[in-house]
Amino acid sequence: SILAFAAIRNNDKIGLMIFSDKIEHYIPPKKGKAHIWNIIRTILNFQPEGRCTNINLPLEYLLKVQKRKCVAFLISDFLAKDYEANLKLTEQKHDLIAISITDPREKYLPPIGYIHLQDAESGETLLVDTSDKEMIKQLTSHEQKRRENLKKFFHSIGVDTIEIKTDGSLVEPIIRYFKMREKRH
Repeated sequence: SILAFAAIRNNDKIGLMIFSDKIEHYIPPKKGKAHIWNIIRTILNFQPEGRCTNINLPLEYLLKVQKRKCVAFLISDFLAKDYEANLKLTEQKHDLIAISITDPREKYLPPIGYIHLQDAESGETLLVDTSDKEMIKQLTSHEQKRRENLKKFFHSIGVDTIEIKTDGSLVEPIIRYFKMREKRH
């Protein structure tokens, strides 16, 4: 919605692609307030069918349907696998910006004893002892390295990133990015 309102301000076209393990919904880019409200309504009311994530699908679809260079925002937690080649290919044709969503609980689990963690996509559960300091340290270290590697990869292929934490502001990081981008251009 924030990006849609930015598009109105700049008189830009905006489209929407919602994906899971398939392309769930696609609205081609257009201008206009009625179109923007349709996109926002879709975002707020959409119920996905798929539970898994395949980042390759929207990247491949974008390359097929969007012939002219565009600015594309890819919003994900980027926990999927094997999408790097398509990300690089998409960045070569379009101006791709990754909006990386993180949950602080992926970095830190409070020491409350045994808990069941469930993978939202696979449904797989794991019993974890959060009072096991060594195990928590390894989990935290692994997640931190994954995030750092992701950031380095994005930077190496020229993909800008906006990091949004689920316990923080959605608006601030996006505004900061647009201000920084304005200075560059």
